[in-house]
Amino acid sequence: MVQETEYPWSGKIKITVNPAEPKEFSVFVRIPDRHTSELYSPVPEVKGYKSFRINNESISPEIVKGYAEIRRMWEKGDVIELELPMEVQIVTADERIEADRGRMALKFGPLVYDVEEVDQKDIHQPAGSGPFVAEWNPSLLGGVVVIKGKWADGSPLIAIPNFARNNRNPKPVTEFHEGSIVWIKKI
Repeated sequence: MVQETEYPWSGKIKITVNPAEPKEFSVFVRIPDRHTSELYSPVPEVKGYKSFRINNESISPEIVKGYAEIRRMWEKGDVIELELPMEVQIVTADERIEADRGRMALKFGPLVYDVEEVDQKDIHQPAGSGPFVAEWNPSLLGGVVVIKGKWADGSPLIAIPNFARNNRNPKPVTEFHEGSIVWIKKI
């Protein structure tokens, strides 16, 4: 098997199946369920797949326990192509979680995002009402998708993937100084 993808930056995935000889077997392809907890509500809901093809022919496989099973006679060079939905999501925490009450987080695909002081002065103000858009930034941290929007005061909001946080701020991060945050105040 050979997989080609730019996931998590793009939802397009290509898998080439290369058995030594034609043979019938099942291939299980992971279809993530991004709604992982009843404590958090992502909007819009993103699940399933946008398209699924084998050798350029559209199929609609059943998803069982997070996997699409494709059972067939496979031959060298058969190609599975699928596209997973990739949208910016606004995640709201359950109001019972006091530390996150009145706040939201941003997601794109499987990744949670942070806002950092290095990109904007006041990360403790409320976010604007949107829209929030995903944009590839090849010059940031070797290339990442950032989320852009506006703060409530109209200034630009930029969020980066959580895994890349605190890589550009020259000030040390302490418990008294948060250089980046996930949970942003809602308007």
